[in-house]
Amino acid sequence: MRYDIIGIGNALVDIQTQVDEELIDYLGFNKGGMSLTSEDEQNNLLEKLHTHPFSHCSGGSAANTIHGIGALGGNAYYIGKVADDSFGRHYTNDMSSCGVGFPGTDAATKGTGTSVVLITPDAQRTMVTHLGISSMLHPENVDETIIQGAKMVYIEGYLWTGESTKEAGIKVAKIAKELGIPVAFTLSDGFVISAFRKEIEEFIEWYVDILFCNDAEGKVLAETEDENEAFAKIQAICNTVFFTRNKEGAWAGKQGEQKASVQGYNVQNVVDTTGAGDLFAAGAITGLLHHK
Repeated sequence: MRYDIIGIGNALVDIQTQVDEELIDYLGFNKGGMSLTSEDEQNNLLEKLHTHPFSHCSGGSAANTIHGIGALGGNAYYIGKVADDSFGRHYTNDMSSCGVGFPGTDAATKGTGTSVVLITPDAQRTMVTHLGISSMLHPENVDETIIQGAKMVYIEGYLWTGESTKEAGIKVAKIAKELGIPVAFTLSDGFVISAFRKEIEEFIEWYVDILFCNDAEGKVLAETEDENEAFAKIQAICNTVFFTRNKEGAWAGKQGEQKASVQGYNVQNVVDTTGAGDLFAAGAITGLLHHK
């Protein structure tokens, strides 16, 4: 089967709960960010939150985008690793229900990665992530025949937090480049850029055609506090840039052209912004795949 788009990233099950601002401060997390943690530390956090109601859904940055493209009618495939446990089976079924191709569960019977998502009353999400078996994704999990005939590939920056996951992402990009397939990339989080700046910059220079980021990530990459300057610097090194700006909307532009500005919608009762940027990317990519 030929796919419109192939995505690759850390496959995680989101464990979501509503909390107040004071709890985020008490726990010492960076509100709105993502922190990597061990299984024991995550279990300790869940114990502290045992009185809170939880909901579960499949997640991961690129996975959210690919899932969204599937929901919009796109023919999509996602490369990620989950265990053959209750979370992994839930994840696989969730992808299948949206028509997204997925390799299924691993032989391991435990260890699906999870992200505890703490949602404050302003709808901001703060993620505490144990990568689990998703961190064992490696280049051998990338099947070149899956990529052949695709119209685009989509890679998440979170893969750079692990050597084998990074190499898997780079392999997808190399195959796509050899086949003349556009490579889309999301920066994922400011801490990823700060921790792996040289590697991220080299990857963008050599492989990336379409870049997605929010204003905070863009400023970190461009090393400036001015969002106009950040956009201009990124636009100079990448063919197409999508730059989200929270309630102010988004900018988009091709290299050497005037940027387009889209206003945000005034939503009265925002509940949860988990995956908002990922679903923005799903909409933008769906448009590009239809030559918009």
